Amino acid sequence: MTKAELNESLGFINDPVGELQIIIYANLDGIDEPRKLDIKGDDLPALKQIFIDGLNYYVIDKDDYSVLQLSDADERGKCFYEYDLEVPDELELLENVIGNDNLENFNFNDNNLTSIKSLIVVLADDENEISLYKKLSPIEIIGRGGHILKRANQRFEKFDDHLLRITSKFQVVRVSNEIIITDLNAIEKSFGFHDVIIREATLSLDVINQMGLVHNIASLEELVTDVSFARKLTKVAKNSPVIKQNIPNASIILFSKNHPFTKRKMRYSADGTQFNLDTRVSKDLLVKILNDDLLTSELTKLYYDSLAKDGIEVEEEQENNENEAE
Repeated sequence: MTKAELNESLGFINDPVGELQIIIYANLDGIDEPRKLDIKGDDLPALKQIFIDGLNYYVIDKDDYSVLQLSDADERGKCFYEYDLEVPDELELLENVIGNDNLENFNFNDNNLTSIKSLIVVLADDENEISLYKKLSPIEIIGRGGHILKRANQRFEKFDDHLLRITSKFQVVRVSNEIIITDLNAIEKSFGFHDVIIREATLSLDVINQMGLVHNIASLEELVTDVSFARKLTKVAKNSPVIKQNIPNASIILFSKNHPFTKRKMRYSADGTQFNLDTRVSKDLLVKILNDDLLTSELTKLYYDSLAKDGIEVEEEQENNENEAE
């Protein structure tokens, strides 16, 4: 999905077909199914506008943002991420709540506001629907800890209840059957996300091992649980141009020996056919090599370490164009 396609899919919130509806669900600690919040009808239009404004501000109006696959995530900013990894159960709820009339209402006799860990917000018109995942911050459950005073005529007295504060911020949106992460930093430690990354990194490690490119593969295995490195490694199996184009090991080794950025930092096996990864720098560089991050400008012949490599479709010239036909 491109940013333009994302905007188009979200466009109905500003120009709905029929009435735009809102439903809010709460995900509770220790309970698998969300609970529907029974909200007074007069308050729904204001809540709806909060999330319309949030979608416009945090997504649609971000003209300088792009959409990347999550497995291709890197350190560059101004990106939304299309989830292309194993989907955790909590994000599956973004789809499961749609049209599910069997979900119970939130009941104050059984639960309290402090048990709410996140919200799912559904916006739908007669033809479209989206769902938002909103992880609650500590300040959005007012009364959770501390000693809060409220006004009582001209005096202050202790406030002994809790309040749920609804803001426009969200971290994930499900739209057009795709899950788009809008705030990666906020959800990285949620719903076993790190475990997913480590599993995907392990798959990449298996691919490298099968290539026979690394002499001491155990040196990479010990870094799989390092989430920072694992995220870089995750890109290899799914998105490495070097692997996708079946570049021979001999060519990869030769490239590393000639490139100014790597030729003094990589070590090799005795027969010179494999990498011997004896430093953290060499391990990071191997990932860069496999992800084809080390580029050379054909114009200036300068060398670059480039994360963003947006592909360019080259149109082949027609052998017989209109002018020649005439």
